Amino acid sequence: MLHRGKLTVSAFALAAGMLPTALHAQAAGSGDAVGLSEVVVTAQRREENLQKVPVSVSAFSAAEIKDKGITSVADLENRVPGFTFGRSGSDARPALRGVRTENVAVNGDTTIGYFVDGIYMSRAQQAMLGFVDLERVEIQRGPQGTLYGRNTFGGNISIATAKPRFSGFESGVDLTYGEFNRFRVEGFVNAPLGDTVALRLAGAIESSDGWVQNDYPSGRNLFDDDSQYFRAAVAFRPNDDLTADFKFDYVRSRGAGGSAFGYKQVGTYYYTPTNQQLFNATPILLNARPGLRDGVIDAPLTIDAGAPLHRPGNVWRIDTDYPTNLDLRNYGFSSNIAYDFGAVTVKSITGYTDFRAARSSDGDFSSSQIAIDYQLTAAKTFSQEFQLISDDSGPLTYVAGAYYFRDELRGVFINQQLPRIIRSVTPNLNLPQNGAGFYDEQLPVTVSYAGYAQASYAVTDRLKFTGGIRYTEDRKDFKFANANAVLPLAGTPGVPQGTLITLQTGGIPASAFGTKGAPTNCTYTSLPAPIAGFQCLASNTAVLTGATYATKRFDRVTWRAGVDYQLSDNSLLYASVSTGFRSGGFNSGQSGAAAPTFNPETVTAYEFGSKNRFFDNTLQLNVAAFNNLYSGLQEQRQIPAGGTTITIVENSGRSRARGVEVELTWQPVEALSLGGSFSYLDAEYTRYRDVGLPFATSILVADASVTAPTILNGVQIAGIGQRRLFAPGYNCSPVAGTGGTGQPPLAIGCDLSGKRIPYSPEYSGSLYAEYEIDLGDAGTLTPYAALTFSGAWYGQAVNSILDKQEAFEKIDLRLTWAPTDKLSLQGFVTNVTDEQTSTRFVYGGGGALQASYAPPRQWGARASVRF
Repeated sequence: MLHRGKLTVSAFALAAGMLPTALHAQAAGSGDAVGLSEVVVTAQRREENLQKVPVSVSAFSAAEIKDKGITSVADLENRVPGFTFGRSGSDARPALRGVRTENVAVNGDTTIGYFVDGIYMSRAQQAMLGFVDLERVEIQRGPQGTLYGRNTFGGNISIATAKPRFSGFESGVDLTYGEFNRFRVEGFVNAPLGDTVALRLAGAIESSDGWVQNDYPSGRNLFDDDSQYFRAAVAFRPNDDLTADFKFDYVRSRGAGGSAFGYKQVGTYYYTPTNQQLFNATPILLNARPGLRDGVIDAPLTIDAGAPLHRPGNVWRIDTDYPTNLDLRNYGFSSNIAYDFGAVTVKSITGYTDFRAARSSDGDFSSSQIAIDYQLTAAKTFSQEFQLISDDSGPLTYVAGAYYFRDELRGVFINQQLPRIIRSVTPNLNLPQNGAGFYDEQLPVTVSYAGYAQASYAVTDRLKFTGGIRYTEDRKDFKFANANAVLPLAGTPGVPQGTLITLQTGGIPASAFGTKGAPTNCTYTSLPAPIAGFQCLASNTAVLTGATYATKRFDRVTWRAGVDYQLSDNSLLYASVSTGFRSGGFNSGQSGAAAPTFNPETVTAYEFGSKNRFFDNTLQLNVAAFNNLYSGLQEQRQIPAGGTTITIVENSGRSRARGVEVELTWQPVEALSLGGSFSYLDAEYTRYRDVGLPFATSILVADASVTAPTILNGVQIAGIGQRRLFAPGYNCSPVAGTGGTGQPPLAIGCDLSGKRIPYSPEYSGSLYAEYEIDLGDAGTLTPYAALTFSGAWYGQAVNSILDKQEAFEKIDLRLTWAPTDKLSLQGFVTNVTDEQTSTRFVYGGGGALQASYAPPRQWGARASVRF
């Protein structure tokens, strides 16, 4: 596999270099020919022609966004080579080149940077907001560690909203009605207010009934919509040199949402001879969430291991009794002020956002009453950037800047256990509550400083060298608390009653979080031992209430070096090497299995590419070959906590992603447009050892034939009359430093080296065709068809059969009638063949795998009017 991957990348890279030479004669002198239009991007922090930019970037203009019905970043999946867009609830989980968005909690940072008008958005949920009245969308592939900096580890998603124009008054309205009673109205008004000021207002209202149907009478359908968006932008142009743009936006989204950690149960694994859970043994397709036991034997087991799955063959049907809720709001302000001094432009980019998302979900994923979950994410973010941008009149061009960022976060997770009503059997079973609930509140604060510069020097008219460097320093503070400070106590000394935790639990006093650097009053002896900043109850110093960690500093120098050669006016060759990093962070101290901090992850990326236009400017072919080497990838793991699990982050060893990406656009005649994208990706862990599997890495079984203790690597792993079984298909052994005298209890870890990185299909891509039929005085009729496809991928680093998404293809169809250039009517069907594809897999409490899925087939109609 490794050898074949190297040959494939090399072959494509060679082809990318040879193709411009082979077709150069046919393209020569055709730079001004009628054909494909020029696309402007800002991937290098200045406006440039896409075909002249020596980086991998895909761009979509306002016209493409409208005509292709792109209403969110999710619609770009597979239209951009190698780009996948996972989702669970309101959390966006994009992936590029072997880098995916796994941890969306407040203790971590995004892996794919998300920017709106140059302003970095710190929470992954914000990538789902405000896709209205856009000028352009860019997706930059590969680390952007020099010009964009922190947390652009895998690439960027950059949104440019439509700016006010001085050309005259204009307005527009788009109305959409579709399946699931979907109704959306969006519009804009652009008005010059004299010669120096222009105003643009944009907004959208959307409602729908939800496309995941809940069969429980009092339950709610998921992925419904009740959202409102508003944006006001002002442009100020007092003279030719000064430009100032100010923007305010607001979004509110309510309804049932999409649950929080997946919405559909998939199953679990058991070793059937002894009725014990053992990872990757026999798949058992039932709901194994804690507390869900109905007294029925679940064959092939001889025990009650859970409850039957609801409609297992239909991923868009559930039967959860708890009515889930989503309440999300975001408002922001930004300014972009620039002054052109001639040789250099000075620019100031300021941004502030206030984000809050609260969502609740059925904790047992069933019609039974057992548990409910609540999750709150809140962020108040301020950023300020200053730039110096040279003009392009000479051989030397540059961008230099300074950046400040402050992010104040709050995250709350609550699991409430209820008196149980098991409804999967008749008569229903009434059982006591399944133990204590869980409460975790985290308050991180990040302050970041950076300085950067990138310069390009044209040695000749065709040959250019580029170099860039950035220094980033992140200072992070972190505190957490549980509910022990506010719960009633019982016994002597008093023990908090965790069974009384509810979704209304809160009001944790500041004292419960401890004080940074203060000596701990805690006397418990379990590992890890309490350190400075940890706080326990004054009346019972063996009970933890919270902690404030010492400030952690993460700093890094990232850089980029590149060379590009303009083979002809329409063919560019380029090569580059660049680095990137994602900051480290903290784990909540409520998990004894987690280290208090995790380290940054880093990448060194090599890329060779070619950008071309051929045949009188009618064919565009862009190719990029890459090899990204990752170190210390931050991997998310679920740790049992009562009847639920909590998330911790650990650093893996090393991994790599290499492949080839191709984008093609062809307009053989004026009325016909053809295109597509393709990605080959070979992404795997090259060193990832001592990994605990999601559950039951090993088990002990009785074996009378064993007459002596079993010793492995100097550690006893089984006693007399016992045999230890490891998860089948994995190379597992005791973790060094555990299980021995004076050491922590025995821990079993497995070697995941060679496993594929999740959400990284070996191949993916798209094909589309569009033909504009001239109807004379009746306007034009344009059919459009798009095919997207993907190879198989895994949702977890363990690469087990239950978390595997098989290869798939999807078809979208659109038909647009435009009687005039001001009016168009469009009918569409998405996912025509009703393919069931996952967007997220995660193992939860009880070893139960839960999943989220992409939407089913949907039809709709859209009317667009411009004035």
